[in-house]
Amino acid sequence: MQYKSEQIEDKKPVDTKVYLERAERYCAGAEHCAVEVAQLLERLGATDVQIDDVIGILQKQQYLDEQRYCRAFVHDKVAFQAWGRMKIIMGLRTKHLPEQEIQQALDDMDETVYASNIRKAIQSKRGQDKQKIIRFMLQRGYTFDDLRRYANLDAEEE
Repeated sequence: MQYKSEQIEDKKPVDTKVYLERAERYCAGAEHCAVEVAQLLERLGATDVQIDDVIGILQKQQYLDEQRYCRAFVHDKVAFQAWGRMKIIMGLRTKHLPEQEIQQALDDMDETVYASNIRKAIQSKRGQDKQKIIRFMLQRGYTFDDLRRYANLDAEEE
């Protein structure tokens, strides 16, 4: 019976080209960031040096672009999942993306869709206590400023 450590030693080392091809297919299917590609390659068994090489090549070939990824992430989370600004920021920070890119993507966000999401979410909770609505909206990632600006909802009123 072989143990996992023995099985790993028996495997042939995989060429970086194989990992690059796999990562190219992964990036061609959807927008991804370097952290996601690194996680994929790690699962496939690539070494740290191979991961760095593949990510560098993908960036040169423009498969990976942090600014493009941030804009796509913000757009998708606002348009399809109705996330608030704070939840989006935290989601992008977990991907270790630069603050400047995150802020630029948020500045480019469609404010009309964002405001509409706030109003729809509050409307769905119609009839509930104002404090419950505020807690719900904060969990979705909206700020007090967003609630005041787009929904005329203040925590102090009541």
